[in-house]
Amino acid sequence: MSLRHWLVWPELRYWPCKSFEGHFFGAHLHTGHYNIGQIPFLSDLDTYTYRGELYGGGVSYGYHFAIGRRWGLELSAGVGYTYLEYNKYVCTECAELIGRYKRSFFGPTRLSVSFIYIIH
Repeated sequence: MSLRHWLVWPELRYWPCKSFEGHFFGAHLHTGHYNIGQIPFLSDLDTYTYRGELYGGGVSYGYHFAIGRRWGLELSAGVGYTYLEYNKYVCTECAELIGRYKRSFFGPTRLSVSFIYIIH
């Protein structure tokens, strides 16, 4: 099994009432590099390896629940656009190139549940 990647995903948030409490709206960007393949339990990834880059951004909505003085729970979902450029290979070891592809995606780009510890 081969899974190597990096991802940078900054987000700016706006809380309409009080910061770090209740509803929030966000805007995010994302960029990354991936090398994924040879995963036996996923269709198409059991035979092929994909290597490429992705770029995009979107908007999100979330809610922060206070669980105490310093602890919190955040639920967040977002939609946006992602552009992918990648190469498809037969296997990891031999790196036999099958093709080069470009894809665009518009839809869900983030879904998260986060436990928060506030330092102040």
